[in-house]
Amino acid sequence: MGVRERRDRERLGMRRAILGAAREIAAQEGWQAVTIRRVAEKIEYSPPTIYEYFESKEAILEEEMHEGFRLLLSGLKAAREAHPAPEEQFRAMGGAYWDFVWKHPELYQVISGLGGVNFCEPDRPHDEGKQVYGLFCEVLQSTLSPEGQPVQGLEDKVMALWSLMHGFIALIMAGRIPLEQRDQAREIALQAAADLLRAWRPA
Repeated sequence: MGVRERRDRERLGMRRAILGAAREIAAQEGWQAVTIRRVAEKIEYSPPTIYEYFESKEAILEEEMHEGFRLLLSGLKAAREAHPAPEEQFRAMGGAYWDFVWKHPELYQVISGLGGVNFCEPDRPHDEGKQVYGLFCEVLQSTLSPEGQPVQGLEDKVMALWSLMHGFIALIMAGRIPLEQRDQAREIALQAAADLLRAWRPA
């Protein structure tokens, strides 16, 4: 391995360590507790070293957001590809969305502005987030109109389904729904989504 390749690998390793440390702090104390100084202490480096990789906490959050969307998108695509029928795909994607949240809760908090995240996305939407939204639109379109006719209010319907799922998740994260009822909440959310799909189908 050449000198440049080794330096690139070391730099990538440091970026991963910084992001991992930020998520560990967030898991224990919430994202409001994440600062450049705390991250530096966590990985036993000085704050100026962190600034060589990320110019601010907001830059760390933005990279965490990208990573969250990438992982979410990968899980959604896998769920879709595992099922032939659009309605099965949609339910599987809903389950994959839920599973992502509880496998990577800190990343979901960054994506959604929960857990003490005080951070707005830049004016340019993230490509990964647009892909997640687009994927749900595609599958909902196929589910509600197998013949390919345009679905009226498709974007509004996707927003309604996302709000339904996110609402359950936010209530659990806030402690309003006990954590031990999380599996029950998952089934209620997925059933409610299925009920909406049936109601939206043309008579």
